[in-house]
Amino acid sequence: MSFFAAQLIGQNPISTEMQASVQELMGDTVSAIDGEIRGIVQDSKNNLWFASNGNGVYKYDGSTLINFTEKQGLASNYVWMVQEHSNGTIWFKTNVQPQDVDAICYFDGFAFKTIQPDTRGVWEGFRNEHVLFDYYFDGTSLSKIQLPQTSPIKNEENKRHHYDIYSTCVDKSGNTWFGTCTAGICKYDGKTFRWFDNTELGAAIRDIYEDANGTIWAGNNGDGLFRFDGTHFINFSKEKNLQNPDFIRYPIGKPGIMSRVWKITEDAQGNLLVATIDNGLWKYDGHSVTNFTAKEGLRIDAIWTVYTDTRGIVWVGTEGDGVYQFDGKAFKKFKPGL
Repeated sequence: MSFFAAQLIGQNPISTEMQASVQELMGDTVSAIDGEIRGIVQDSKNNLWFASNGNGVYKYDGSTLINFTEKQGLASNYVWMVQEHSNGTIWFKTNVQPQDVDAICYFDGFAFKTIQPDTRGVWEGFRNEHVLFDYYFDGTSLSKIQLPQTSPIKNEENKRHHYDIYSTCVDKSGNTWFGTCTAGICKYDGKTFRWFDNTELGAAIRDIYEDANGTIWAGNNGDGLFRFDGTHFINFSKEKNLQNPDFIRYPIGKPGIMSRVWKITEDAQGNLLVATIDNGLWKYDGHSVTNFTAKEGLRIDAIWTVYTDTRGIVWVGTEGDGVYQFDGKAFKKFKPGL
């Protein structure tokens, strides 16, 4: 039973049926986060939200860990992304199976509500601050963002999903950056779209991130980490001799290779942290690159996401072993209240 439900039930002599209803609304208090964690975000009230691919979402307020699932109105237990809107609502991009279709819902502090997107989509003229995943929410309606199909990077074998949006980033100047399935990266300044012609960007762009100095970084599945120099995207993995030139033939990562980048962030000291799906976590301090893997406490080296909260705690979401905390040197499995 959740902490909130226990409080409410303890204060009022209510029926068994009412207790069940309260329990269903409030979620389940749990002692651990299990499975594959694809997204982590801290909201404006300092709650941490963990998106699980199969177990719904978890909310942690610093002491109590609550699990929300389809029982509480979540659109699907397969949650792929989580983001807070400027109005304080928490949004979730979920995947409904076995149909394999998106379902978007949000939590308003009391209940989950699913919203149906406008199938006509939005092409241009949208305000960047209202971008949610690969959708645009204007406060009333939700629309799928459609990028202009003018990328110089072509992929005849993937025409159907070529322009699918995998990642977004709104930078400090108000530009929105879109990472796609195989069409590369597109920048929208509020008026025009610009595609970049580096063919190495033609693998799935899993994340785009702006660091504290205003540098844009991007990571993809195959060619690694890229740094934007103001004009072009430079292959950072190749610069540091961390690329995998045999990725097409041998896509499984080799030890010591930073080629499959899933998430990028910074720690409280300004070090760049890079999560890879096959070789653990990487830290770049502006000079050298260090790799942290199972040797430093992970059970598996497959990391989906990494996030630094307002207290400077680094959270790591793995592919199948829940959540860890990283202190800059080693990993520790997360346990609520500790």
